Amino acid sequence: MTVHKQHRANKALGQHFLHDQHAIQKIAMALPEGSSVIEIGPGPGAITKALLERVGHLTVIEKDDRFADMWREESQVYDKLDVIHGDVLKVLDASVKQQQPEWIAGNLPYNISGPLTAQLASHSLSGGMVLMYQREVGDRIMAGPGSKTYGGLSVLARHHYHVKRLLLLAPGAFSPPPKVHSVVLLFTPHGITPQCPFEHLQTTVRQGFAHRRKTILNNFKGIISVENFESIDIAPSQRAEQLDYDAWVRITLLLHPSD
Repeated sequence: MTVHKQHRANKALGQHFLHDQHAIQKIAMALPEGSSVIEIGPGPGAITKALLERVGHLTVIEKDDRFADMWREESQVYDKLDVIHGDVLKVLDASVKQQQPEWIAGNLPYNISGPLTAQLASHSLSGGMVLMYQREVGDRIMAGPGSKTYGGLSVLARHHYHVKRLLLLAPGAFSPPPKVHSVVLLFTPHGITPQCPFEHLQTTVRQGFAHRRKTILNNFKGIISVENFESIDIAPSQRAEQLDYDAWVRITLLLHPSD
């Protein structure tokens, strides 16, 4: 497989290509042999090549025309490879429904990692996810209640998964090197059936974290009363970052009692 010189990172697409071989192998080894995987943003294919040697079936989602064409050519060689050319934010849900992957992996584009993670977290996979982020976003996802970095993504990630850090990567592991460190996170299913639909939780969390300095009562002013909060064991004077996942579920069920 040849990667052409013109296949350089597109800054507008938030591309930073991993070339650290130790990291590439560790990411690939986190995925079980023979598993079915969707990779997001394969680019020139450093991770993709390692995955093709290991997994049973690989679907790549690529927005960049250059790399999508390159992987279409490669799919003529690899029977186990499928290519979806499109914006991952627009095609992810349909791709997961069609391909039914056990795992999702990828070096996520920095400029869409927040909304993309919220979308990814909505999918309950039997295997899990191995995803790369700039460190700041990764820290937000892993943060617990009471932390300044704890937010909506922290809550949503816990709907289906446990999250832990697999790797910390310096800028030099990438080409071009980003200005920040990166992390690889491992999402594994916790196996607990959620009490509320993901989309309802997401709507609740979005409103609850809309004004971080306000109390939870003020963020739901005119919608949830003091008595309502107290009935579900939440102090109305608390702020959003003080509430754990279970508390957010209780608020969601209060707002959507019949669902």
